[in-house]
Amino acid sequence: MRLPEEHDERGTGKPVVYTVLAVSLFVLAILAVVYFSNTRTGGRNQARRPVAASPSPTPEEEMEFAEGQADIEALYKENKLRAEDLDFWDMYQSGGEVIIEEEPKTSPSPTPSHEPTDEELAADGEHVKVALKDGTEEWHEISKDIPLYTYDFTNIKITAGKMEYYQDGEPTSCLGVELSENSGNVDFEALKDFGVDFVMLRLGSRGYETGLLSLDKNFVSNITKAQNAGLEVGVYFFSQAVSEKEAVEEAEFVTNNLVPYKISYPVAYVMEYISNDECRIDSLDAENKTAVAKAFLSYMDREGYRTLLYGTKDWLLGELEPEELLEDYDVWLNDQTPVPEYPYEFKLWKYAVRQKINGVENDVPYIISFVDYTRK
Repeated sequence: MRLPEEHDERGTGKPVVYTVLAVSLFVLAILAVVYFSNTRTGGRNQARRPVAASPSPTPEEEMEFAEGQADIEALYKENKLRAEDLDFWDMYQSGGEVIIEEEPKTSPSPTPSHEPTDEELAADGEHVKVALKDGTEEWHEISKDIPLYTYDFTNIKITAGKMEYYQDGEPTSCLGVELSENSGNVDFEALKDFGVDFVMLRLGSRGYETGLLSLDKNFVSNITKAQNAGLEVGVYFFSQAVSEKEAVEEAEFVTNNLVPYKISYPVAYVMEYISNDECRIDSLDAENKTAVAKAFLSYMDREGYRTLLYGTKDWLLGELEPEELLEDYDVWLNDQTPVPEYPYEFKLWKYAVRQKINGVENDVPYIISFVDYTRK
C-alpha cells in the first residue's frame, strides 16, 4: 500500500532526473565538439583516447539530445568558433587568479596643425615678409636673440626733405648724404651750410664682371674737400667678392687708401645684385655671402675701424644669415618706406634717394644717423 506522500515524491522526482540527465548530455555534447575539433587540428596520426560508453538514452532523451546538438552545431557554425575559442581553462592559474590580456591601446592620431595665413602672420608681430631675388616671398620668424629697434617714429620731423629725430624735445640725430663719382661736382661748403653733418663717400668697388678693384675717381678730391669743410666722413666699398680671400683683399684695399686720412664715421660694406644684369655674386648662397661679409667686416674691426653692414630688409634677412652678422655689426638700412618693416636695430637709415640737395650737381640720397659716431 502506497502512501500519498510517496506517490507525490516519485512523481516529482522523475522530471528532475531527466532534467539533470539532459544538462549532462548537453555538457557532454560541448565537450565532444571540443574534442573532435582538437582532434582535427592536432592531425590524424595522434592517438585517440577511448571514450567511455554512456548508457543508452531513452527515446525522449535522444530527442532532447538531438535538439541540443543541433543548437550547438548551429551556434558553432554561425560564429565560426574554433576549439581554441572554447579553451578557457588556461585563463586560470594554479592560484585561482584569472589572467585577462588587455587589448593594446592605440594612440590617437595627431591633430593636423593649422597653416597660418599671410594675414595671421602679418598681424602676429613675430614674422616679417622677405622678397627673394627670384621674385618669391617668404615669412621669416623674428629672432629673440637679435636686438630690435626701439625708435619712436612719431618723434621724427622732416623739413624740406631733411629728417631729424627728437628725444625729450631735443634733436639727437645727424643728417648725411651719400656721394660718389656719379654725384658729379660737389660744393662741400654749401652742404655744410645746408645742414648736412656727415657724408658717406664711396671709396672704391670691385667690378661685377671683371672682378678688378678700382678707386672711385672722385674719392681723393671728395674726402679732402669734405674734411676741409668740417664735415664728418665715413666711407663704403661696393663688393663683388666671391670668397673670403677676395673679401680680405677688398678690406686691405680700403685700409691702404685710408692711410692718409682719419675718418670719424664707419667703414660700410655694401654688396648688392646688379639690376637687369648678371654679376659675380649671383652664384653665392646665403651662407657664402655671409662668410664673405664677415671676412671683410672682421678685418676692418681688427684694423681699428668702426663698421657698418649695408642693405635692404630683403637683402639683410633673405640673402644673408642674420644670426651670424646682426648681433655683431651695426646696420646701415636702405629703406624708403615711412616706417621700415625691418625689425632689428639699425644705426643709419637711407630714407630717401634721388634728392636734389644744395651744393650737389646730381641727385643723391639722404641719410639719417641715430648715433653720433664722433662721440663713440
